[in-house]
Amino acid sequence: MRVDVASWLPLVTRDSVSTATATVTLTEPGGTAREVSEHRLQADDRLHWSYTVRSDGEETRQSCDGQEMTHIAGGNPIRSKVPTTFDSTDDPWYFYSWLGVVDTWLVEMVRPVDLLARVVVSTVDSPGPDGTVRIQAMPMGNEPSPYSGFSMPDGRSLTLLLDVDRGCFTEVTVTHPGEAGAAHRLNYLLTEQP
Repeated sequence: MRVDVASWLPLVTRDSVSTATATVTLTEPGGTAREVSEHRLQADDRLHWSYTVRSDGEETRQSCDGQEMTHIAGGNPIRSKVPTTFDSTDDPWYFYSWLGVVDTWLVEMVRPVDLLARVVVSTVDSPGPDGTVRIQAMPMGNEPSPYSGFSMPDGRSLTLLLDVDRGCFTEVTVTHPGEAGAAHRLNYLLTEQP
């Protein structure tokens, strides 16, 4: 597979996502599939975003308007101010950014480099007719715990579908031996052009 790295890197490390929608579906060993959650992200930039998760009949919302982050679960809002000055070389803005707050696996789908740096790739197929590349991988096993992304070192294996032209994963299937498989699908992605 050949790509123009200079033009591809802004896609796989994008900081802005206009809209992204993803679902998580569990497939039981008997073959029955059920959707367990839906995830919606809208982000103008790192500090202006909203994220909604619908799961088990409940909705959780998080948002940041650049000055305040709000988390609403069960109708109860929790607010925290975005700091305006810093005394540390660490970047506290990150903790109010969608990159730090949104479910890590969704970040990894829209920013593939965040996941590819933490897995060992075993196979890469040739691009299919739809332009996607199928990748088989396993976590390296050195991630700190807890970690909510795809590279949790718990014996799982990963099947990734990478859309090279859009620079995102369109589907990631997480498989544990003898357990239900979870398929994460990116149903919609709209990004600002770099």
